[in-house]
Amino acid sequence: MNVETENGTFRGRAVDLSGKSVATEEIVAAVRSGTETGEISIVCGDPGPIHRYIGCIESGMSIRPRPALAAAARSIGMNAPQDEEIAHIEARMCSLDIGDVSLRAERRRVADASGSETRLREQVAALRGRVQALREVEGDSNDAESDLQRMTRELAELETKRIAAEQTLEAARKRQQAARNAREQRLRLHDRKENLERSARRHLVRRTHERFDSAIKAVPGRGRTTDPGTFEGDPVTAALAIARVARVRAPIVLACNRFDTSKRAAECLDAPVLQV
Repeated sequence: MNVETENGTFRGRAVDLSGKSVATEEIVAAVRSGTETGEISIVCGDPGPIHRYIGCIESGMSIRPRPALAAAARSIGMNAPQDEEIAHIEARMCSLDIGDVSLRAERRRVADASGSETRLREQVAALRGRVQALREVEGDSNDAESDLQRMTRELAELETKRIAAEQTLEAARKRQQAARNAREQRLRLHDRKENLERSARRHLVRRTHERFDSAIKAVPGRGRTTDPGTFEGDPVTAALAIARVARVRAPIVLACNRFDTSKRAAECLDAPVLQV
């Protein structure tokens, strides 16, 4: 890695920044972003998912051993029997269309078309009665009949628009129901995925149990593990042990005073480190 601060440039797998005027938070942010942050710039490997758990090991921290160990297992290439089904579920979830479907505009168009049709139908009925009355008294009904023909055509057009609006509304209702069904299916898939992920974590934690036990004994600090995924002791010790199990490309920021030098820390953890 390459570290640039106002105090100079530092290169190597183990860098000691203790005594330098750079906050731990800025160092962690620079590692994770890969860009200049505040008073420091760090060029290093990409932090993987494991960095979420052991990217910064400091006094007073907390850690969840089970998910951290599962991430460590992934970092060294371990897989779980559930991975294929999890990937299939994720692909299925991405393919589901769960967009919101509003019926407001379609309902308004149906209401407007129905209202216009009803009003014109009443006018046509009244005009038809007028034409009939004129015919009965042998009056001049030509103009009235012409108006009746015109309004009858308009009524047919309005009826066509109303039917089209109703069909559009029905199609929107079907889309809305499909989206509702998709959301329900997505929730079921999500629950299934979470269950599978828990099973996968248990599998990976069992596979790394012996490595974790050995790592606890190799790092400075006190602690022990009895069952897979359990840890009794200082969280810093657990984090250091998990870091030793994992394959880490981006530097681990150490703010825990467990190592005399950054070089010893890097050798113990078999990982790049930034000691602060």
